[in-house]
Amino acid sequence: MKSPLRRLWPLLLGLLVLTALVPVADYLIQLQRSEGRIPPGAEGRISGRFDLVDQNGRAVTEADFADRHKLVFFGFTHCPDVCPTTLARMSVVLRLLGPAAERVHPLFITVDPERDTPERLRAYARSFDPRIVYLTGTPQQVAAVLDSWWVARARIAAGDQEYSMEHSAVLYLLDPPGRVIASYRWDLTEVELARDLGARL
Repeated sequence: MKSPLRRLWPLLLGLLVLTALVPVADYLIQLQRSEGRIPPGAEGRISGRFDLVDQNGRAVTEADFADRHKLVFFGFTHCPDVCPTTLARMSVVLRLLGPAAERVHPLFITVDPERDTPERLRAYARSFDPRIVYLTGTPQQVAAVLDSWWVARARIAAGDQEYSMEHSAVLYLLDPPGRVIASYRWDLTEVELARDLGARL
């Protein structure tokens, strides 16, 4: 006769697996909804608001950028590929836009505020177009922005006390009042992105 514990073991194992899979599934759902263009109808749920600090330590909100359109990307400075690639493409797009680039604020908002201090962002900024503004804040401030912008993120262990971040890879375009009017995949070519932006600015 099997002991009660042995009979319960498959049930306990199933519950453990389910408990582990629920947050993973939730993250994948969030990532899918935000990877590439945001789902139709979701634009109105994104407030466009933030209360953060820039790479120079200056406190800023969305009101400081209300005079122009805003091209926004979320990422982190320890990102090995998507983030630097996107910022490099944004830099090219700003050059391709020519004088029209003066009608857009390019913004990079970190998903990793614990490591991305203003000092870290200021050093990171040297590799890209100087017109890009980098924003960070307290973990609570950044979490509030991610929630209101429908941005998914997850910390992934990468060795002793090291970690990476999985996150949504979307370029948001907002009009001056702060409404989302377009979204783009991070891997859209520079020419395609510049063409669409130029028609909207």
